[in-house]
Amino acid sequence: MRKFVLLVFLIGLSIALGFSWQKGKAKIEQNRESSVLDKAPILRFALVADSEDENELLKKALSQAKGAGVNFVIGLGDFTSLGTLEQLSLAEEVFEHSQLTYFVTAGDHDLWDSRNRADEATTNFRQVFGQSSHFFEKQGIQFVILDNSDIYSGIKDAEISNIKFQISNSSTQHKLTFVFAHKTPFHPQSEHVMGENSEEVSAQARKLMDLLQEKEVEGFFSGDLHFFAQFNSPDGNVKMTTIGAVNSARNFQGPRFAIVTVYSDYSWEVEDVEIR
Repeated sequence: MRKFVLLVFLIGLSIALGFSWQKGKAKIEQNRESSVLDKAPILRFALVADSEDENELLKKALSQAKGAGVNFVIGLGDFTSLGTLEQLSLAEEVFEHSQLTYFVTAGDHDLWDSRNRADEATTNFRQVFGQSSHFFEKQGIQFVILDNSDIYSGIKDAEISNIKFQISNSSTQHKLTFVFAHKTPFHPQSEHVMGENSEEVSAQARKLMDLLQEKEVEGFFSGDLHFFAQFNSPDGNVKMTTIGAVNSARNFQGPRFAIVTVYSDYSWEVEDVEIR
């Protein structure tokens, strides 16, 4: 009789443990599915920079970005070698042909021809691409694209005030704030940064970096260095990324661009993409 009772007890215990194990497994799977949903992509955009007349590579980069399902593309300058109207127009045709929504800012190369003709440095760029600063919001994210392409005058006072206003208002209204420019105001290893040719512009760069840190901007992105790298601001709070160059010249890493993905929990990551 005791053996029978013990057998019944063991069978019942096995059933209970089995049920508990299945229930636990189901809960783990449910949590895993919930975690996956929490990390679902809500926005993906591409970053291109420094094509410098190599428009076939720019075309390939935009095609790859489109195939990756990006929502739009941001161009970080130096689409030409000399900034002539013809060169800028050819680059603009590539962006238009991609049928992607795009926002672009100028690079220092894109200003050369206008400056050489004693015009305002951004004259040619604005004639072809329109404005070179942009402020917009998507999916609760504030995008601030500034023009710091002029290595001699940097950012105009009016634009600095506008940038400060936009970033100051974004902290309470948006989940993330991303800032973009052609040149980085800081790099832990390279001196090829905003203000390397002018003490006045260097002072602007320090003010810009202070503003990014003070307002706790989540991400800053730039081109110009022809090298993909990620590092932190001096205070460690702002994630900074330099985008690799689209062109093949002076490019140790090879032609590339980047894709930024933002997830539903507002975490985000940057992918360095080789152009193929």
